[in-house]
Amino acid sequence: MNEEYTTYKRAMRITIVGIVVLAIAAAVVGPLVAGWAGLAAAELGVLIAALAGLTTQAAMVMSHQKPATTMAAYVGGSWLVKMLIIVIALIVLQNIEGFNKGLFAGFMLVGVLGTLAIDFWVVRQARIPYVDSGSN
Repeated sequence: MNEEYTTYKRAMRITIVGIVVLAIAAAVVGPLVAGWAGLAAAELGVLIAALAGLTTQAAMVMSHQKPATTMAAYVGGSWLVKMLIIVIALIVLQNIEGFNKGLFAGFMLVGVLGTLAIDFWVVRQARIPYVDSGSN
């Protein structure tokens, strides 16, 4: 294991903990605001945030030792798949009667911004060298 792998795995672990905490908050806030429909909307927002954060992190873990073009394909492909899923989910959810769009958007936004903050913080704290000491 190298420092990059350790950093990406650490980001995934912290993100999973953050998503679980957010899901617990959604389980409390959603029903208080809008009953069972609020619970469903809030938890769906958390699910979309988890998808958005974890797919990129998983792509980084799987591709960090591959050539730059392959790594870019993994990360770009994961981004494309996640965007397609999010767009399809938004199209389907807009037609559901009684769906609380405010709770959905709020929890999705908090989750996505939270995963981005975690990524930034973990990578900022990492000790990844800029040069490979084994190359001349």
